[in-house]
Amino acid sequence: MNETEPIGYVIAHQMVETIFRQQLPAHGMAMREGQIKLCHAMLNALYNKEAALCDAGVGLGKTYAYLAACLLWQSQRPRALWQPVVISTASVALQEAILQEYIPFLSSMLLQYGYFNRPIQAVLRKGKERFVCDLRLLERQRQMAQRGERFARRAAILRQALDCLDLDKLPGLSGFDRRQICVPEHCPRLCPMRSRCRYQRYLRESNGPAMSIQVCNHNYLLADALHRQNGWRPLLRDYQAVVIDEAHRLPEATEQMLTHHLSARELHQLAHRLEQQHLTRGAQQLRAATEALAAACQPQTPNRTRANRQVPYQPAPERQAALTALQTCIGELLRRYPTRLPLSLRHQLQAASETAALFARPQEDWIAYIEYDAASENQTNTPFALCAVPRDQPGYLHELLWQREKPAILTSGTLAAGDDFTHIRRRLGLGCSAAVQAVQVASPFDYVKNCLLVFLPRTAARQMDRPNEEATPHERLARQIEQLIRTAHGHTLVLFTSYDQMGRVYERLEGRLPVPLFKAPRGGQWFVEQFKHCKNAVLLAGGPCWEGVDFPGDLVSLLVIVRLPFPVPDPVREARREQYPDLRSYIQAEIVPEMQQKLRQGFGRAIRTETDSCAVAILDPRAAPGGRYHRAVMDALPAGIPVTTEINEIQTFLRARKGPDFFLPDFEHDSKQTDSKTNAK
Repeated sequence: MNETEPIGYVIAHQMVETIFRQQLPAHGMAMREGQIKLCHAMLNALYNKEAALCDAGVGLGKTYAYLAACLLWQSQRPRALWQPVVISTASVALQEAILQEYIPFLSSMLLQYGYFNRPIQAVLRKGKERFVCDLRLLERQRQMAQRGERFARRAAILRQALDCLDLDKLPGLSGFDRRQICVPEHCPRLCPMRSRCRYQRYLRESNGPAMSIQVCNHNYLLADALHRQNGWRPLLRDYQAVVIDEAHRLPEATEQMLTHHLSARELHQLAHRLEQQHLTRGAQQLRAATEALAAACQPQTPNRTRANRQVPYQPAPERQAALTALQTCIGELLRRYPTRLPLSLRHQLQAASETAALFARPQEDWIAYIEYDAASENQTNTPFALCAVPRDQPGYLHELLWQREKPAILTSGTLAAGDDFTHIRRRLGLGCSAAVQAVQVASPFDYVKNCLLVFLPRTAARQMDRPNEEATPHERLARQIEQLIRTAHGHTLVLFTSYDQMGRVYERLEGRLPVPLFKAPRGGQWFVEQFKHCKNAVLLAGGPCWEGVDFPGDLVSLLVIVRLPFPVPDPVREARREQYPDLRSYIQAEIVPEMQQKLRQGFGRAIRTETDSCAVAILDPRAAPGGRYHRAVMDALPAGIPVTTEINEIQTFLRARKGPDFFLPDFEHDSKQTDSKTNAK
């Protein structure tokens, strides 16, 4: 062994070879060279105390790679230096899979081959408001018992909480009851239930010496880092390394955490809490100050879209006067009632005053904007939120996570833009860090054989107009999508960047297809599940379905991407634009990489296993050969995929790869019937 190599370095790498080449294949897993390469790179980062940016292609098995790397690294460290590893993800589904599938399987195998002498212990960490407070639960049950049979159903759900600490596993629980029985912000040390409190037992076990892995989401990881930065009690037990899966979502989580909000709704809730403390006069004063602020912040122009909109904050005399009055009101409340305000209420009032100050005295290092609620806009007193976010978010992220110089593995299927990590390094606060390695490992799937990329030129949509008809853009798009669906005999997922456009296309396709047609609106997971249970169907979807959803097998054999997923302009991006000398530089450095990242996420829905085959049609003419962004699109997708501009080649491609049942029902016969009905009308 080289003298400069840490203890156990060679042994751990040898174990990787044995585990992935022999032992995991013996348990039914495919041996993948890319997965082995990825695990070695992750292990190197842990031993070298580096940050590793690992772009792992679809189907590579990155979760097993980082779990094996972390556990082998831990096993070779001296016991005196031993601490748990944190795994942070963006989605609940991945957290559950790690805890219920990946870790139990890997733990069983490592025990079998003698790597460990006891099972790997892991725990899910999340905010206390997601757990049951035993004392508050008993109080709530007593209240329900006094209300009789009308509340029998709610009382039955509350009884389930006696055996279930995790509130997220009680789906029938109302939001009100959840707030009544969750662990409060401050647990009193003299609580009569403390000695047998299930939540306190959960904390003791989570922080116990036997716990190897702590699993949490990005927001909890960042909140823990903020606690440490401010000298508060950490949320997580001290850890020796961090794995950030779905790392492309970390900048978004950082922006959420760093954004300061102030809304009339929040202020009215504070006034209500003052009334609960019998501070009626103070509540009236806070409500008056809130109404003055709401009047000063009403939108100046109507919203012509269905989406919430964000507009840069413009200081105006009436706004500044209202903000100053609000600060004065809160200051008087804090001075007048130093002992009558609960600690949590004092903190909330102080936070509201501090946020108001960011707008009353605008600062260069903050981006300030107003977000209006689209559902209620253009009415009297449109709901709004004043929002302020630091201009240098990557700098904040660097201070929160990377200054501690602990080894970190940041992984995702879409970190790189093409093969370039510059954009994501900058967004993650790692732009100036020397101790960063970047690894890109391609998917093991054979895209050259099993995928067809279809581009439609700008003239394709107009060619579908009927004689003597000037169709609207939505009608043209619906016809184009219908032709693609019929050519592929269904089995289609259509990804939109606009819910409004999706709804209009759905209206034109409804009743025109011989297979079920589903539309997944915001929060429409039920429709996604219905689509998954159909042998042949069509799903129109947006937002969440661009990533993190599996459609294996023949379910999605045609993926339609309607428009290139460029980010929507907002005040934060506009402020970022000011850092560049011209618009072109900004687009190339920020906008195109974001589009490529989102495009790769959407494209990843096409093929989920080695045996899948799928045609991918991109309808945006800017992506077609000769289009402005064709090169950027091709750089984002796997190399060597066959390309066509002919829709009919989709059927040729699919007939060479699918069985006879795939082409049922008969779309061609149905098409003639549908056309005759349309002509009759």
